Amino acid sequence: MAATTHIDGLSQAPTSPTQEETPQAKLVLKGHEEWLSSVAFIPRTNLLVTSSADKTLRVWDLDTGKQVGEPLLSHECAVWNVAASPDGRWVVSGGWNGSILVWEVARDKTDLKREPVSFKGHEILLRGLVFAPDSETFASASNDLTICVWKRVTGQIVLGPLRLDELPNSVSYSFNGRKLAAGTDKHIIVWNATNGEELLKIQKRAYRIAFTPDSLRLVSGDWTEIRIFDVTTGDIIKQFDAHTDNFYAIAIAPNGSKLATTSADKTTRFFDVTTLEPIGEPFEHPDVAVCVAFSEDSQLIATGCEDKLVRTWTVPLSETELQQSTEKILKANSPTQDALQYRLVGSSMVLIHILHLDATIALLPPPAMPKGPESRTP
Repeated sequence: MAATTHIDGLSQAPTSPTQEETPQAKLVLKGHEEWLSSVAFIPRTNLLVTSSADKTLRVWDLDTGKQVGEPLLSHECAVWNVAASPDGRWVVSGGWNGSILVWEVARDKTDLKREPVSFKGHEILLRGLVFAPDSETFASASNDLTICVWKRVTGQIVLGPLRLDELPNSVSYSFNGRKLAAGTDKHIIVWNATNGEELLKIQKRAYRIAFTPDSLRLVSGDWTEIRIFDVTTGDIIKQFDAHTDNFYAIAIAPNGSKLATTSADKTTRFFDVTTLEPIGEPFEHPDVAVCVAFSEDSQLIATGCEDKLVRTWTVPLSETELQQSTEKILKANSPTQDALQYRLVGSSMVLIHILHLDATIALLPPPAMPKGPESRTP
């Protein structure tokens, strides 16, 4: 039996969290003239930054759903990647021609300004960009078969180039900053992020990779499969088919509760990081879903599509989160740890004692009822 709450003398059942049967986008952001390549929420702001094959970055106000200022046009080619620093002060973007640009988030957190720093090293497509947890360095992966770690302030390479024998597809830092990983056409490679020592080499192709927030697991996506690895041993914890067509992108919620994936099957799908079970229904798009990112509070995602549109969505709750939210609602509406509620049934006031959602009923003497025409019973 569900508990009841009393509002203005009337009984009303508290609303438990539910999943939408057909998920709908919260915002649809229109402005790019070509397909979307990357999306990133800027921490500690209400801004989203996106990149596209139209050679631009665009900044969006998530409160209004409007583009902030004019498109940022400093790249001379398709912009392939964009990443925001954990401290919310910087954005880095990478182009098809290997160009890297750094942007400062304005003090009033309403715009981006390009930093006059040159990053020379790559001369061909940037396939991956990620900031280190310190926000002072970032890593890049290029079609020139190298991984580089750059000092944001000076533009100098501080680690690498780490040379590979195969094409790198993506890079990721562990949340504690101690490890750097790359997914390549043949392997997943993990290095010591300080000295570049190779720590682990897993013989599995990976198109996209991401560390879990506890830095103990590594999630990879390739073709239609998702794999979860132990970062120390390289053992596969679990692997499963997530999509019906080629996988495109992966993101892990900052709170560590779930991961999101996108695919050429035109969907975004969610999985519980603990149980690895699917969460809710797939989010359907009218075209290929290319990229995905979580907001800092893990409550929203943004997706970018080949239809040139950016969409934001409310993140669904897992079964564990639904249960926890329901318990919080019941506890918040209970005068004690166990819910005690009174209901008038006939001429007797019934005490409903709810313990772990089981109800026992005891009859009490009826209370004195107010006199006058305003008297009413629920």
